[in-house]
Order: sequence, then structure tokens, then C-alpha cells
Amino acid sequence: MLSILVAHTVAALIAPLLVRRWGRQAFLPLAAVPAASLIWVAANWNTEQRLSIEWVPGLSMNIDLRFDSLAAVMSTLVLGIGALILLYCARYFEDDEPRLGIFAAELVAFAGVMFALVTSDNMLMLYIFWELTTVLSFLLVGHYAERASSRRAATQALLVTTAGGLAMLVGIIVLGQTVGSYSLSDV
Repeated sequence: MLSILVAHTVAALIAPLLVRRWGRQAFLPLAAVPAASLIWVAANWNTEQRLSIEWVPGLSMNIDLRFDSLAAVMSTLVLGIGALILLYCARYFEDDEPRLGIFAAELVAFAGVMFALVTSDNMLMLYIFWELTTVLSFLLVGHYAERASSRRAATQALLVTTAGGLAMLVGIIVLGQTVGSYSLSDV
């Protein structure tokens, strides 16, 4: 699981360089990252795996990931759709598209963060991954920043997901304090 997150992070960091060098064709090797991750999901379909990295134990914010049947289904959706979108982008955009490298990085990062979201076993970390998807959604929707309609749509997406995220945070805190744990497995 950690290797999937690292692979998406590395791909997101090098995406602008790849796009600068190969143009829109860079989306093809970038699509290989969620596609290879999807292969890992298929190979581990009927297993349950856990990963725990101590991060901020005083705030109960350990990075706890759990891969089980539900995470496998959700990961298939997230990674499969992510790979298909990246493949589509290889033919959709022109090589001279402004900010194409940044857009590619945001798409790969979005797929990685969504994978982290669906495998998160710590509700506070789930919230952080949710907020990262909120920011990335805002950036992706607002790709054509020079268009007023794109800016309005991005702002609307940001407001809606932030409002939902804040409501979710309140619920997470109430639930975590009631149960005495922020682990989804314990809840």
C-alpha cells in the first residue's frame, strides 16, 4: 500500500518534467502508475493488509491504512478510472496546452490521494486525505483559470466539498470521542 502512495507521489512530482519533454504523450507512462497499482489491488484482492506509521500519536493521527474487500472495490474504481482518464488525456489535449504538466501532476496526485482515502483506517487521516482531494478538485476544475466559468465552477466545488468536509470533521470528532478511538476498525 505504501508503495502505491510513493509511486503516485513520485509520478506527480516528475509529471511536469515528463510533459515538458514528451508533451501529451507523457500521460501514457503516467497512466501506468494507477494501472500498475490496480494490478496490485487485483493480486491482493482476497487479503487483508494493514500498515501503521506513527505520525502524531498525541493527536491520534497515525497513518493507519487497511486494505480489505471494501477497500479493494473502492481502489479498483479509483485507480481504474484514474488510469482511464490519464489515457484519455494523451489524446484529448494538445502539446501546447498551457499548464499541462501541472494538470498531469494534479491528476496523478488525485488518484493517489483517493487511494489513500479509501484505504485509510484512521478517521482523522481520512479527513486529511478528504481535504487534499478538495484542494486537488479545486485545482483540476479550475484548470482553465482564464475563463470565468472555470473559476466559478472551481470555487463552487471548493465551497461544497469544504462544507461537507467540515461537517464530516465534526462527526469524526464526536464519533471518536464517544468511542474513544479514531480507528475505523475500532468504530
